[in-house]
Parts: sequence; structure tokens; C-alpha cells
Amino acid sequence: MKIYKVKVNGKYYEVEVSAVEQVSGEVKLQPQKQEEIVSQGYNVILAPIAGKVLDVKVKVGDMVKKNQTVAIIEAMKLENEIQSAFDGQVSAINIKKGDDVRNKDELIILK
Repeated sequence: MKIYKVKVNGKYYEVEVSAVEQVSGEVKLQPQKQEEIVSQGYNVILAPIAGKVLDVKVKVGDMVKKNQTVAIIEAMKLENEIQSAFDGQVSAINIKKGDDVRNKDELIILK
């Protein structure tokens, strides 16, 4: 057991922390298959930054033009418009409002 001193709102507190000997759960990640999707004639819109999805501007079946805003992601207190680099029809949306995304996550797939 280790004791640390932390400061919260100007007040100091002592906190006891013990080491965890065993992990209680397991996380499995699905590998991204972007190369496979692109080779089948699909285009993928990737997150250019990590952040929180504030809005998704399209739905499955919508036609999208190059440079059209398809989503808004908040990062570092700024709203960033995510624009499509392609023309196409939305075939899948992998995000929803409130989701946290990482840089290069697959957001929207166009055919």
C-alpha cells in the first residue's frame, strides 16, 4: 500500500493506493478492415482527429458530394467539420452522437 498526497480545490488529502494483482476483465478489439473495404469499391471517411461526435449530418442511403460536411467532432473545445473526400452513397455509419473517436477511426463508409 502506498500513500499519496493530492490537492483538490486547494485542499490536500492523503490517499492510500494498493497495487492490483489481477485484471478483472478483458478487452477485445476488432481489427480494422479498411483495405478490404476499399478494394471492394468502397471509400472510408476516417476521423482526422480524436474527439467526441457532436453530430452526424448524414444517414444510410444519403448521397454525399465531395467536401460535404458529414459529421462534427469536438476536440480541444473546438467544433471540427468532417468533410467527405469522395462522392458516393452512405452505406454504413460507424458513429453516433456522443461517441468518442480516435484519430483514424472509420466514421462513415461510402459506395
